[in-house]
Amino acid sequence: MKKRQAQREISDDEQIARYAYVLGNVPTGVADRAYAAAFTRLSPAQQDEIVGQLRARLPVPPQEPASDDPNAFARLMRNLHARAALVGIPLAPRLAAEFVASPPVVAYFTTGAGSVTLDQQPPWIHALAGHETAPLDGGRMHHRRGPDSGGVWMG
Repeated sequence: MKKRQAQREISDDEQIARYAYVLGNVPTGVADRAYAAAFTRLSPAQQDEIVGQLRARLPVPPQEPASDDPNAFARLMRNLHARAALVGIPLAPRLAAEFVASPPVVAYFTTGAGSVTLDQQPPWIHALAGHETAPLDGGRMHHRRGPDSGGVWMG
């Protein structure tokens, strides 16, 4: 039986890096649903704070209020200026964590198109998708003589 590694605290910078990685690897539709899901997991005060800080940092504030509508927030986050501004606000790591762990992202990597490339994803994506990752045979792979080895011992 394999021991699981103890959960470690993820730094704010790593949380933002994971968010950026996922954002760059999921389709727009998945990202939209993930933003909406992440937004709903925040308290109303946190939602207002994020939207207020984003509005203050954008060159052109959004016309549509996004502080009470998760889908409006997702549409706001399609704006590259909003994405760039997001990483500079204090609640960004919290939203990033909710985005990465959102059901749309998890589904993308477990049953969606992302599951096809799961072997090429970082270990934390494997953990997110509930997929065990380990080196082949825990690093103790034994090579035995066989019909294709030409009788040569490879161990």
